[in-house]
Amino acid sequence: MTESKLTTTRRSILKAGLGMAAAGVLPMRVWAQASTMPKIPEKTVRMGGFAVTNHGWTMLLSQSGFLKDVGITMEGGAPKLLRETQVLPQLNNGELDITTMWFGMVSQALDKEVKARPILTYSYFQGNTILASPTSGFKTVDEFVAEGLPWDKAAAAAIEQLRGKRFAITASPSTYQWNDFALSLGGMSMKDTQTVPVEDPRAVQLAIGNQIDFAAPGGAVQVYQLQFQAGWKPIMSTRQMIKYMPTGTGSAVNDLLNYDLMMCTDDYLRDNKDTIYRWCGATFRTLDFMFGASQKQALSKYAPFISANTGAQMDPDAIKFIFEQIDPFFQWKDQASIWEDETFPLYYKNLYSYQIKKFIAAGTIADKAYDLDEVFQAKQIWKNLSEMKTKTEALQAKLDATASDDRKTLAAEAKRHYDQFNYFDALRFAEAAVA
Repeated sequence: MTESKLTTTRRSILKAGLGMAAAGVLPMRVWAQASTMPKIPEKTVRMGGFAVTNHGWTMLLSQSGFLKDVGITMEGGAPKLLRETQVLPQLNNGELDITTMWFGMVSQALDKEVKARPILTYSYFQGNTILASPTSGFKTVDEFVAEGLPWDKAAAAAIEQLRGKRFAITASPSTYQWNDFALSLGGMSMKDTQTVPVEDPRAVQLAIGNQIDFAAPGGAVQVYQLQFQAGWKPIMSTRQMIKYMPTGTGSAVNDLLNYDLMMCTDDYLRDNKDTIYRWCGATFRTLDFMFGASQKQALSKYAPFISANTGAQMDPDAIKFIFEQIDPFFQWKDQASIWEDETFPLYYKNLYSYQIKKFIAAGTIADKAYDLDEVFQAKQIWKNLSEMKTKTEALQAKLDATASDDRKTLAAEAKRHYDQFNYFDALRFAEAAVA
């Protein structure tokens, strides 16, 4: 076509369009062919964690097929369950790519653990409990309060019962801070008791065999076994402290709370950012599976796995109680409160700013500035995913019924990923659909 004919044709189209507009009729939008279908690469991730209820649940990411839907395979099909003291070394040594972690293991060594980075926060533990046999004659702090004692005297009376007694504690140091605080309510510390450091399942065996006077397991499964299956009495617990003591920023109780989260090294995060976005999306989808309409199905799938790895017989109802009462979870809908709501008691700075100050004052970590926004990469990852979600919604709104079939196919894929919390690929497909 000659230049003059091309110009004439363009003018004719423009004139026709203006004429239609003047008549109140706008020309139909003509969609060009869509961009190429985005690809999702295959990736294998080595996952680790503790052999406890609120860490082993990550097996559902793999066995539900949610990771497969975003191109990820969990090596071995389930997390590698380890002792607490093994997890960070294996992460730092490159034996694991991603692991669950109790953040108290990191916060007390922030000046040394410079490589570990939280990428997603999913729960907190409020299940620390000192238990005694129902036939022992020991009283709980609730019983002392019911007799008319004020909290401080009731707490002191409850703790005094442990003096010189056989006290089974978890062999790892994760609960020592809490145990020392609980005992301090009676002017004591662990050295004032006959501590018996053992693995949590062994603590249950000793308790049921009446070989100890008190037990404070570190795992929710063992607390549940003793308190709700064997009928042991909670002499002192975090939940009792929350009931009677002041809470909130800088309070003694808040200083004892810690997140359970997923972590990787800063090197892995830098080199695998797309995989981390997809992993987090699959995690939020799994949490929705665990706490939504399919909860019974999810927990029934999980129960045999955690029972086999803890030696306990856990049914879905027991796991539901643990996940909702002892280890409350944070889903996608809860993330904004963690990272942006300064009035939220579990806002990240409400917990860790004061804990870090205490560790510095005690000489536990070096006296220097610690940037919690740098430490908690989970905050920025959540913000990025939120922005991807918003952008996807805006792009989806641009498509209409006149879109070509290939664009509709891409839009459908964007919606599928969007509905599955995979906002990273939802945005990629939405961008391709309107390009």
